[in-house]
Amino acid sequence: MPRKLELRGQRFGRLTVIDKIEKKGQGYQVWRCLCDCGNETEVTEDRLVYGGYRSCGCLQREQQKKIPETLHRVDGTCVEWLEKRKHRKDNTSGFRGVTVLKNGRFRVSIGFKGRRYHVGIYKNYEEAVSARLEAEQQIHGGFIRAYYRWKEKGDENIPLIFQVEKKGREISDYHKSKSGEKPKIEVEILPGLC
Repeated sequence: MPRKLELRGQRFGRLTVIDKIEKKGQGYQVWRCLCDCGNETEVTEDRLVYGGYRSCGCLQREQQKKIPETLHRVDGTCVEWLEKRKHRKDNTSGFRGVTVLKNGRFRVSIGFKGRRYHVGIYKNYEEAVSARLEAEQQIHGGFIRAYYRWKEKGDENIPLIFQVEKKGREISDYHKSKSGEKPKIEVEILPGLC
């Protein structure tokens, strides 16, 4: 028989346990808690004890409100996100922006300002990773360099506008151009703005 915990009066983050509730959630006892903000909430015992809940939700809302104060969004792009990219958990190829196709080839793409740019399709993984790194350096790195030059000038009344244009074929076309050349992604920084 599982050991029963007595949590009344104990604090977990901003929550103070008030009383045990008759219903059980997922096999765990449910407790009624009072948050420091004055709201009441019901939380399962395991989520209290193991740290899954620290407030009624007010803590998360407060932290989310602070995010815009700590991140720098310029020209529709978050500078910190570009500087500190991490490996995504849902990545299946082993490298961001590289997708394994059914035919065994590798499609490379890169996102910037809400658009996806398709770099090309490559026969082997090493070429694909190299192409992705080159695109990151050109687009993400180019934006970061332009941002710091713009910031150094200190005139925030002049907006930073950073545009990416793909030349050689349409962006939505995944295949090589008729000339056989691999398409190039070119970065254009509007004159006088950074």
